[in-house]
Amino acid sequence: MVSLPIVAIEHKWFQIMKNTRLYLYEFDSRSFYIQDKCAGYYVSEIRQVPINKIVITDLFKEIIKRNVEIRIVDNLWDLSEKIKKTTFN
Repeated sequence: MVSLPIVAIEHKWFQIMKNTRLYLYEFDSRSFYIQDKCAGYYVSEIRQVPINKIVITDLFKEIIKRNVEIRIVDNLWDLSEKIKKTTFN
């Protein structure tokens, strides 16, 4: 059984996410390098100009479309403490 990636948010963020418009800027990836593999941070040492802009008006729809499970929890601290006890980076 393959498990889906999971995004966990606190209840208090549900309405904020539901009503948020997100602007996604795409850049030419050739001059980027990975700075933090665990966190997935890529950086570039030179000035970048976006090659595309995507406007996302339904964050939950976009997350689900990418086969990511959404979990709404009371607080993230409990989840954080559980993760610290695993081998997850």
